[in-house]
Amino acid sequence: MSTSMGSLVSQGDWRAVETLFNEKEFVRRLGLIVDLTNPEQPRGDVRNIESYHLGGIGQEFVNGAVTSGVLDIMLGLTGIPFADMGYFATRNLQIDLTLPVEKDGFYVTARATSRIGKNLFAEATVFNPDGEPRVHATGVVRIGIRGVSK
Repeated sequence: MSTSMGSLVSQGDWRAVETLFNEKEFVRRLGLIVDLTNPEQPRGDVRNIESYHLGGIGQEFVNGAVTSGVLDIMLGLTGIPFADMGYFATRNLQIDLTLPVEKDGFYVTARATSRIGKNLFAEATVFNPDGEPRVHATGVVRIGIRGVSK
């Protein structure tokens, strides 16, 4: 992330970091609201499901592409505590679309499970509004990425 993101993280200003993510166009278009109340376990809510969130012709379930995009963001956010080391990004994402995600909205929780060097291993789960798990993902977030060479 940018130097300002690293500074906000160093200052522990999680509300400002949360705001930066929630203002991103991609996040807004997904209908995602990022919650960093606990930065070690970021949470994301998609409360308002629009017609473009739905998959297939005539299906009443959230499209897997939408679910995957939200999972990518949330799993990647497990790297936020390390933003003062440099950029961070999801480098590997394994998704198990176990059960359909209904159009009533959903939320995602994520957490890091271990770290080896600059590789942060993490998991995220999609829940329906009743707290029932629907989708699970595991992955690796690369932390401490320095400037990209041209």
